[in-house]
Amino acid sequence: MDAIEVEGKTYEEAVKKASLALNTEEKDLDIEVTEVDTKGILGLLGSKKVRITAKIREKETTPEDYGKQLLQDLGRFAGLTFNIKTTEANEKTERIHFLIQCDDGDVLIGKDGEALEALQHILKLAIAKKYKQNLKILVDINGYREKKRNALTVMAKRLADKVKRTGRRIKTDPLNPYERRIIHTLFKHNKNVTTKSEGEGHTKKVIISPTGHLHHGRR
Repeated sequence: MDAIEVEGKTYEEAVKKASLALNTEEKDLDIEVTEVDTKGILGLLGSKKVRITAKIREKETTPEDYGKQLLQDLGRFAGLTFNIKTTEANEKTERIHFLIQCDDGDVLIGKDGEALEALQHILKLAIAKKYKQNLKILVDINGYREKKRNALTVMAKRLADKVKRTGRRIKTDPLNPYERRIIHTLFKHNKNVTTKSEGEGHTKKVIISPTGHLHHGRR
């Protein structure tokens, strides 16, 4: 119960009753006076009854708390129990992390992480709608993304070595935005190769190309 209708001889008395009934402090209540009975002798005795509707004020939740609760609810809907750790966005991470540990989590990862990407997209839209902000978020299940990061890093370095040897650019398979960002960041300050995305839509290929100096040296 988070709302109640009560009455008292005074406003203060009614509020106190509501606070006790809802087991919360008076400062956390939203109060609406619904009736004031002043039928005393010519009204000189003041109010004989005050009726109010009291409701527990909704507490402000952070995007981290809201997202965590939403994920818990989605997990229960799928018959899964989530243990979720959240980290706030900062200058280093630039995004809110929702790190999920879950038995049978593969069902929410899907082939090549497609289900995980869909889950992350749903959460991002829900947070954006509630907080009117386009916040960056990252959802991971059972360390899948960290394993993927390591595999992409090994693959990208292997392709970069080939680019340096041959002087010819190479395209990756289609990658989602998170995966492309890993490769772009990896070679951001590399003097021998450059990267750019190519394609339309959610998944795009990353082109790893030799720098102008290296390219011309191979010709």
